[in-house]
Amino acid sequence: MIRRLTAFLASLWLSTAPSPAAGITSDFLQSKCGFFVHYVWAGKGGGLTIDRNGNTSDSFDALADAFDVEGFANDMAAWQVEYVIFTAWHANINPLFPSATMRKWGLPGHACNRDLIGEVIKALKARGIAVWLYTHPRDGHDLLAEERVKTGWGLDGKGGDPDWNQFDYQKWNDFTNELYAELVNRYGMDIQGLYLDEGSSAGDSQRVVDYPRLRKTIQGRHPHLLMMQNDYGSPYSADLGMMEYHHWREFENRDGGAWPGLRVPVGACFATTWWAAKPAGANTVTYSAEDMFRYTVLQAGVNTLGGGVAWAAGPYAGGGWETGVSETMAKFAGYLKPIARSIKGTVSSNAFPTQKGAALKNIGWGVRAVDWGVATDSPDGSITYLHILNPPAGQQARIGMPANGVRFGTATLLTSGRTVKLDFDKAGYLVTLPDGQSWDKLNTVIRLEAKGSSPRQSESNP
Repeated sequence: MIRRLTAFLASLWLSTAPSPAAGITSDFLQSKCGFFVHYVWAGKGGGLTIDRNGNTSDSFDALADAFDVEGFANDMAAWQVEYVIFTAWHANINPLFPSATMRKWGLPGHACNRDLIGEVIKALKARGIAVWLYTHPRDGHDLLAEERVKTGWGLDGKGGDPDWNQFDYQKWNDFTNELYAELVNRYGMDIQGLYLDEGSSAGDSQRVVDYPRLRKTIQGRHPHLLMMQNDYGSPYSADLGMMEYHHWREFENRDGGAWPGLRVPVGACFATTWWAAKPAGANTVTYSAEDMFRYTVLQAGVNTLGGGVAWAAGPYAGGGWETGVSETMAKFAGYLKPIARSIKGTVSSNAFPTQKGAALKNIGWGVRAVDWGVATDSPDGSITYLHILNPPAGQQARIGMPANGVRFGTATLLTSGRTVKLDFDKAGYLVTLPDGQSWDKLNTVIRLEAKGSSPRQSESNP
């Protein structure tokens, strides 16, 4: 009865708590390109991460020791990534650091000797890449029977849920909060936030996790830390949700023109799954680099809560990626790099806002619906970048009246600096490409400078 009452009170708190989205930091609001990585030991014989020959590691320590930190960090930098979501623990609760908590609770086989998390954070920070740590607060079903009893999960269960008659809500949350406290004490100063996996498609994980307590454990130690939850109806006490796509729902469509832009960040698998799961040889990449690039631009124009899109794939034990991953991301980065300042460090445009749910096939700019593309702004609004993703015939594009009333003084092509003719009338703005210039088939970026601004101070340096 006490456990049920505690769970009910947690549920009541969630229904009355203010929206935490207001606390999202500017660094995350202005980030648009991430990478989501799982590197996972799920126990002897359980996988999950394999090496390039298709073999799982012989032990947890072997998997941790096989990770190529420098190679991974170099790839993230080369692929133009702004932030990485990296696994702290997932299946079977195996933290990728020497966890004293796991030993204290009688689970010594769930602690590795290498501080892989610390090494990854250090290497990514050295390259200017922010780090999020993926965690799972309700993965007790993967533990061995005696381990489930030790941690309060209970001996039995069905699917991802415990047997509610055996489940000890207090004990499970004591264990969970102690593990999170250890993680945050070790790494909280050096990361941007924590990602919490859901674990229930019904969106009812408050039955297992005391989310108010967990938020206090995390942010009570480091108030700057953001909390993000994959969203199945409730972000609980997290600051925001992320929509995950594993080749399902809208992302089951292999045509990137159909993928919707969302206000929240998006995590989308483009290889086999979130971790390396197939041996080298056969190309497992699902989407084209061109579609991934254009969707990243679209999402930058729609996403108001930060994070843009985090493309997902996992590295092999021993280094490297499934066939096609590096090649796809290298092409993606090649498209992104020349126009990076119009994506990285920007916010979705107030001048030409794009509606939630817009896809490349049905883009509109709100006040005057057009089909050409999306827009992003510098954080201070002095620069607007027009991304012409669906070029018109001819040299001109009517972009309409800015929704926020801004007036532009000059227009140039971002990549070449050539002047774009900018005409204004009662219908808004008309841009005309210079002679000899044609629309880029993937994305032409026109840089608009607001009258009276000092634009160079407001642009990021990717």
